[in-house]
Amino acid sequence: ITGYIWVDAGRFRTFYNTVAEKKTSLGSGSRSASEGKGGVMACQGDNVKMLMWMLTWMLTVMVVAGLVPMKVLDDLPSGGYGNIQDTDGRMEEKMVLRMKPANYSGPHHLMDWRGKCFKHRDSKYEYVFCPFHNITQEDILAYYDAYKGVLGVWSDWEIQNNQFQAMNMVEGSPCANDTYRSTKVYLKCGKESELVSVTEPNKCRYQAVFMSPEVCGVNAMVVYPRLPTNLQVRWDQAVNDHSLGYITQKGYDKELRRIFTAAGLILSPEVLSTLKQKASVEKSKSCQSDLEAARARIIELEELLRVKQEVIRELHDARADM
Repeated sequence: ITGYIWVDAGRFRTFYNTVAEKKTSLGSGSRSASEGKGGVMACQGDNVKMLMWMLTWMLTVMVVAGLVPMKVLDDLPSGGYGNIQDTDGRMEEKMVLRMKPANYSGPHHLMDWRGKCFKHRDSKYEYVFCPFHNITQEDILAYYDAYKGVLGVWSDWEIQNNQFQAMNMVEGSPCANDTYRSTKVYLKCGKESELVSVTEPNKCRYQAVFMSPEVCGVNAMVVYPRLPTNLQVRWDQAVNDHSLGYITQKGYDKELRRIFTAAGLILSPEVLSTLKQKASVEKSKSCQSDLEAARARIIELEELLRVKQEVIRELHDARADM
């Protein structure tokens, strides 16, 4: 295709307003549309960036359209550019935290992990584990639009046999059937602090192994002595009642869960919901700020578009007179 490409500023304005209205209705309209699929709605900043990119591209093409022959490709090449779509057949969204990380809990000597991140690579992915914050995954083989997502955000502990066994990371990036990725990070004794493996035994349910000298020792990860005195008393009473047959094993397990929840080692549904709501509010503020900045930039680019249209028309008229 050769010749001129014409873009009418009025039509572009209509196009932008339509996009902006849709984005506004998505971001601040019915909450049921966003929460029906799991809660926090992803920030639309990427769409704004795409809109800006498209406009910049059109401006560039308009300058050279009358001078250089062009060829338009209907589709991207099918090979050599990695997997453009995710495994579920949808374009993956950029990494967005659907909930705020929970407060620190657990053995005090693990506080040194906060603010640190540990990487692990296998044959296809790079994983980054930031204790008490999140764990992410990035495709290192794709050359175009590589997948990068959140495998979970820090929530609470997996406790078994009076031991802190694993860190629960939940509410990660979207997966199939309106579910979200989650990871259990199992802690093992090791000479160095390192993320040694990440597997996916079930779809979008990951297991990671993190080794560290901080978890070595018989008492390093014991739960009972790290509970407040009143909760230790409750645990002692539950053990006594269970041994005397006053409560069943199921009742004993429920009481332990209530004790761990009271200690902040396991999150209640109410606390989890609050963390998701806080992330939603912060995200909405960020999206609104991005949208306002994009609108201001659009006005500037519209004026530049008008000027370039005049230049192209003058070139066209000059050619017609030749």
